[in-house]
Amino acid sequence: MQTYRGLGVSEGVAIGRILRIHSAFVNYPRVQFDDDQQLPQEIERLKRAQTLTEIQLDEITGHSEGLLDEEMQQLFTSYQLLLRDKQFIPAMIKEIETQKVNAEWALIRIVAHLEARFSKIENPYIRARAADLRQLGEKVMNNLLETPALDLSNLKERVILCCHDISPTDAFHLSKDKILGIITELGGMTSHSSILARAMNIPAVVGVRDIMLRLADDQICILDGSIGEIIADPDDKIRTQKLDKQEKFRFSQDQLTLLIGQPGRLADGEVIELAANLDFMAEVSQIKQFQIPSIGLVRTEFLFRLESHFPTEEEQYLVYKQVIDETGCNPITFRTWDIGADKTTKLIKELVEEANPALGFRGIRTCLNYESILRPQFRALLRASAHCRLKVMLPMVTRIDEVTRSARILEEEAISLGMENHNLILGCMLETPAAVYILDDLLDHCEFISIGTNDLIQYSLAVDRMNENVSYLFDPFHPAILRMLEHSVLVANRRGKPISICGELAADPIMQMYLIGIGDITFSMSPNMVLKTKRVLSKVDRALCKKIAFKFINKHSSDESNNLAQELHHQYVEEFGG
Repeated sequence: MQTYRGLGVSEGVAIGRILRIHSAFVNYPRVQFDDDQQLPQEIERLKRAQTLTEIQLDEITGHSEGLLDEEMQQLFTSYQLLLRDKQFIPAMIKEIETQKVNAEWALIRIVAHLEARFSKIENPYIRARAADLRQLGEKVMNNLLETPALDLSNLKERVILCCHDISPTDAFHLSKDKILGIITELGGMTSHSSILARAMNIPAVVGVRDIMLRLADDQICILDGSIGEIIADPDDKIRTQKLDKQEKFRFSQDQLTLLIGQPGRLADGEVIELAANLDFMAEVSQIKQFQIPSIGLVRTEFLFRLESHFPTEEEQYLVYKQVIDETGCNPITFRTWDIGADKTTKLIKELVEEANPALGFRGIRTCLNYESILRPQFRALLRASAHCRLKVMLPMVTRIDEVTRSARILEEEAISLGMENHNLILGCMLETPAAVYILDDLLDHCEFISIGTNDLIQYSLAVDRMNENVSYLFDPFHPAILRMLEHSVLVANRRGKPISICGELAADPIMQMYLIGIGDITFSMSPNMVLKTKRVLSKVDRALCKKIAFKFINKHSSDESNNLAQELHHQYVEEFGG
């Protein structure tokens, strides 16, 4: 029996046999040609593979109307655009000509180069698009090698799929009738394999290093998507425990459906506002399914794919209007572009790559320096606000003038549209210690505040959570973080301004209890966490939350705070099936 760990991205327990899907990219050899004679043939092979890939993508998009959500439709469209991009196939042709190598090697080299550039990007959504590049490259490679697409139609039993990563083109052929669970070597919470697994309610663990080498076809494994655990060749005791957990999970999921359409409510009857985050159009269906009444954060970066331009005002308006129409939510809060030099050098030619983009040109700084990308977004949001109560918030604010300048630009665009009496509400995000400690002044110019805990923790504790060497220092329950959150809630409550929390911590039940104990706050989280939050909050009341908050406030070290969090989790979350 051997245990492996990764990131659990889709809850549930799966027990079954492994089926490995091998990547065409693995260990393909470099062939060096002595002269130019073979090069035209290699270039022709590459172009033929490009054409075949385009035909296959056209077939998927053309024959799947109504089957693919908008998110996946846009992704396949972006694949088609990338196939014609000068940095893709033309770059491979140049590699063949200059290095005198085979088409397969040129493909691997160029994809690896582009993948590395995307992987350096801090924004998790855009960083996850590095996998899209590789997946498209693998699709072209399959056509170069004349290997068939993923076909599970002949399987006699359901399997746990194990692979380097799952491309959206392969995902299109998957069926829950054939798949018990998914394990991948790559991926994160925002990768398409993760989104797919959650959408299909298939247990999944991603980011399991070298798992393709460690597991064998037909090997019996247990996959626990709740805790990111893979157990190979489990003994009878472990198997019985996991079967019991599997049954309890299924019962728990059935019970959660009873909370659909109900407000978040404490045990004393007090209503706590719960909203959804929208990172992808694919999540619209979950927002509707769970009848979530409002959206607390729309990360507008989902509009970016691999295009060579910023979305136009009209393109943005149509997407924002689609979000309004399809979710039926009210209000909806959109965040302006949170982009920087690490992800816009192709789009803004004046920008250069920065050594430390997290502390550089990003968020509202970029938008104010290049008003040509902010003004169309404001215009699109103003137009969309005619259909719904909309809020717009500014990311990475550290100065008052960043808010006042943004407000002035917003009003100028409103006047140009003849919308002087618009109802678009302006707020900002608290993501830096600077913003926290000038909050009273910010609230003179903002109508609401939203705490972005991921960046706030990173900047406050001087730790890069993506750096494996220091990620253990990324501590949400550090006393400094708890005190900044306390300060923010108390100031906003005193000023009578709404405050919400929209980072990953918003879905942490112990952090929810702590913040409710401090004051009034809204929680905005991934749609699939809303029902679980309702269940846990229904077991506690405001008085208990105040006692919990008092305990945390009187802790003076990270160890003390985290030990308390673990105790409370066992007492109030595990006990209630959270």
